[in-house]
Amino acid sequence: MTNMQLSAEVIKELLSVGVREFCLCAGARNSPLIHYFDENKHLKSYHFFEERSAAFFALGRMAQTRHPVAVITTSGTASAELLPAAIEATYSSLPLIMVTADRPKSFRGTGAPQTIDQVGLFSYYIEACFDLDSVNSHISLKGLSWKKPVHINMCFKEPLLDDVVQRIEYPEKVDRVRFPEAFPLEMVDEITKFLSEHRPLVLLSTVPEKAKDSVLQFLKNLKAPIYAEGISNLRGHPDLKEVQILSGEKMLSYLLDNKICDSLLRIGGVPTVRLWRDLEDKKIDLPVLSLGYNHFTGLSREVLHFEDLEDLSHIELQSHLPLEKSVTQKDREQWGFLLQLFQKYPQAEPSQFFYLSRLMKGANVYLGNSLPVREWDLAADPDFAPMQMAANRGANGIDGQLSTYLGWTAADADNWCIVGDLTAMYDLTSLWITSQMEEKNIRIVVMNNNGGMIFKRLFQKDIYLNKHEISFRPWAEMWNWEYTTWSQIPSNCSLARKQIIEVTPSAEQTEKFWNEWEASWKK
Repeated sequence: MTNMQLSAEVIKELLSVGVREFCLCAGARNSPLIHYFDENKHLKSYHFFEERSAAFFALGRMAQTRHPVAVITTSGTASAELLPAAIEATYSSLPLIMVTADRPKSFRGTGAPQTIDQVGLFSYYIEACFDLDSVNSHISLKGLSWKKPVHINMCFKEPLLDDVVQRIEYPEKVDRVRFPEAFPLEMVDEITKFLSEHRPLVLLSTVPEKAKDSVLQFLKNLKAPIYAEGISNLRGHPDLKEVQILSGEKMLSYLLDNKICDSLLRIGGVPTVRLWRDLEDKKIDLPVLSLGYNHFTGLSREVLHFEDLEDLSHIELQSHLPLEKSVTQKDREQWGFLLQLFQKYPQAEPSQFFYLSRLMKGANVYLGNSLPVREWDLAADPDFAPMQMAANRGANGIDGQLSTYLGWTAADADNWCIVGDLTAMYDLTSLWITSQMEEKNIRIVVMNNNGGMIFKRLFQKDIYLNKHEISFRPWAEMWNWEYTTWSQIPSNCSLARKQIIEVTPSAEQTEKFWNEWEASWKK
């Protein structure tokens, strides 16, 4: 089989399982693949000069389209650049397909130029690896779980372009079929038993769109108090208004320490709230029921865990008694105090999130690292809910966040992203792709507090902060984006289609805000 024939077979197989978009990182060794896209321009492709951004962009496209996306790289360390996104895809259950070109198998272990051992490079972070060449050319992606990445390594011999380019069409039928498993009876019994014996506090994190209605109905029936993270896309939902906690993470400790709740029910992705980490030590004896969408429990200790969310609404529950009025009143009073602090310190970082959230009602909002995720969950106005929210939360802190956001944006919505300054600097090349995207309203808010200030309250040592004095205006100018800066968030504004907004919190107001907020819980 020639290089060109092998390339055609792989592309056809990818199309047959639902791949509709390709991220191409062109080089010499993968030229047999690249030629196919140049000659078959009806196949949707994006072109990148560096692989890491391409892979994270693919994660965003998968989160938005719910189809697998393939990233095609050349050989050598180009393939290694895909590892960070492969790790994120694994923990987020996204089927990233990594197609890496390679030199002939006889070159392995020789130290020849641009030759590394690419097979096994992704270790735990793939479901399957196909090591192909002209002799071993069989590939079948049927029957995969589609919950982890796939690695297709293609060894090409010289001459690289050794045959004609075929015409490739989209298939009429997609074979990527996963048959749903029957809802197990033992799961129903275990869940109902746990909920009948406990008064749980619900931690609600990322919920897949296909399971949203089922989860919502389950929670309406349960009537337990809910801490809904923004990325659950159920924060502020009117049907859960009476049971949602508004006053942030401090209220969780209040409910557990005062024995109002005696257990945790996790629904969706692994929670980002600090309480979840405390289950490993400070609250190691707290009973936990975990209902996710993959096999990861998010804890090192053993807990009762199931990975089916779509049939939750079928479980018949005995509703829990509503919280005592004094408890609900405590939560609402603390939320009221937060509103006062937002007015008193409008340039404090949490206050800026409150006012930013009001600009984003009905929009698509992507939260780009730990600080935006946590401060949104504390401060965002629940009456101004976005249409859709997302984040990379499987393993990712600051890597590739803007690239993922750009892949996730939609043409029919206002698209906002909030990132910290170091996160933005970590992904400065991300804006490369925007000239290839269809026209969209894309806004990136950079919270520039001159370093990693999330660590300031944790460690009280400057060595963790990576302080700087960088402005993001030159970055916007480099990519021909509009730029503006806010120290206080306006109540309304007119923005360009592509806009970078640099928000500068007041360190003094932020410190006063946190001091008064902490003190309010000690009264």
